Amino acid sequence: MRKHLGWIARLLIAAAGVGYILYTLDWTSRVELPDDSLLAVSQADAEWVTLTEPLESRPGLAVDEGRVRRATLETGDPDLPRFKPSFLVIVREANKPLLLGGLAVFAPAFVIGAMRWWVLMRARGIEISFARTYRLTMAGLFFNLCMPGTTGGDVMKAFYAARGTNQRADAVVSIAIDRICGLVGLVLVVGCIGLLSLDDPLIRKLTISMWAGLAGLMLVAGVYASKTVRAGLRPGKLVGRVPGAGLLRKLDALVAAYRHHLGALAVAIGLSMPLQLALALSMAMAGYALGLGLPLAFLLGAIPIVFVLWSLPVSGPLGLGPLDIVAVQLILAGGEATAQQVVIMFVAFRLYTVAVGLSGSAALVGTGAPSTRMVKDDAEAPGSQAPSQ
Repeated sequence: MRKHLGWIARLLIAAAGVGYILYTLDWTSRVELPDDSLLAVSQADAEWVTLTEPLESRPGLAVDEGRVRRATLETGDPDLPRFKPSFLVIVREANKPLLLGGLAVFAPAFVIGAMRWWVLMRARGIEISFARTYRLTMAGLFFNLCMPGTTGGDVMKAFYAARGTNQRADAVVSIAIDRICGLVGLVLVVGCIGLLSLDDPLIRKLTISMWAGLAGLMLVAGVYASKTVRAGLRPGKLVGRVPGAGLLRKLDALVAAYRHHLGALAVAIGLSMPLQLALALSMAMAGYALGLGLPLAFLLGAIPIVFVLWSLPVSGPLGLGPLDIVAVQLILAGGEATAQQVVIMFVAFRLYTVAVGLSGSAALVGTGAPSTRMVKDDAEAPGSQAPSQ
């Protein structure tokens, strides 16, 4: 029963996201008058807009038998009517090479993601080839298409990575650490790009928030991993005898053990930055292909925040859900964009995910188990050592 309720909840969340997208899109073109009233359009092309209702000529706007030159409706003059193209017109007139370019930038990001996870697993003694790690990464992307948020595929990655190895807990923990490194890389991208546009109030606020959040995260991580602090707190006793206490103590020790692999963590965070930048750039390219007029610096700073919203498990598959409303408003805060353009940009990015993620179904074939080797840790990580296979 709980399983069925879970699936129903996921479907409702996804339906909310789809419903919001469909509600935001304009399926028919309109001409908006200065008084905010709308006139219906029967036909629109790159040069002319044909109206179904009469419109009088005025200075700067010549009406010829119900037709108006489109260029005169796109001057940005608030005293003149403005053309509001439909979803279909925007898609039809999109810059196709730029859209494909966005996909070309999007796809290789998962090679970087696989390399990041591979580095973290190897640091903990999990002997796995990069090719197999890439297959597992693509399989996880495939499962993200039908599971809530953009973290659902991590469950399947953990299953396949742990299968057949004596370091199952290490394999699972490596995925959590991989996510954390990705988050730190994302924050660094937003923080560094924001430093270039501090004159923008919104970007300045985002930048300060990102650097403050990163400082807090580093402080917490330092305290958590400190041998002195842990010896005083004794996390094992704090867990007590709650159900699953043994597993919790083991996972805690394995997470803390990454303090012995600072080089691997630094490499993983370093890889996260070009990964996040590539994903943000691919979405920005989709937006520009659809006529978005926002500065690139703003998009590269704001889009990663959208990724964070989509990753939350309250979203449905591909991030569909109520948080789309917040994501759209975040992009609109930059000005020079319509809600429809932003939504279509999100749709294009999700289509990138579908196109690349469907190839992950083929990656499910041959996802055999990795082997393990001995990893030397301190006595704080009981059970973290495994014999070689």
